Amino acid sequence: MLPGNQQAVELLDNATPGEVFSFLEVGARDINFHRAYFSLIGYVYDWLPKSFKDKIPKDKFYTFLKHIRGDYDVIFEFRNGTKFVEYRSIAFGKMSQHTFTEYVRNQLPFIYGEVIQVLYPEKRDSDRIIAAIEDEYQKFLSKL
Repeated sequence: MLPGNQQAVELLDNATPGEVFSFLEVGARDINFHRAYFSLIGYVYDWLPKSFKDKIPKDKFYTFLKHIRGDYDVIFEFRNGTKFVEYRSIAFGKMSQHTFTEYVRNQLPFIYGEVIQVLYPEKRDSDRIIAAIEDEYQKFLSKL
């Protein structure tokens, strides 16, 4: 084992003989998945009408998608029915290339049906936007 930075050097220097360490391997691909996903989500957001953008800022669109998709756990429900929720993490660090591709591939139909087609009910408009997003999705995949 070769320490890769000063923290790792200090960790090894302070280790006692026989001490057991466990490590989680994190590859550069993790950040690439993160960047690709959020770039794609940003690309989708850029297609949305101004009326939507006035209500949901770009930095909240990711959370909006998680909420309407139900990607959360209810932590507490108040008497009035209001729910306190915790949004689930995507966990890019645990994904393989295949898992990431499938994750996004499964997200897109939901985004198309629950966001694009709702905000652009004219089939011609929504089909054009969906085709552009699909093209961009293929570009993102080719960069990974």
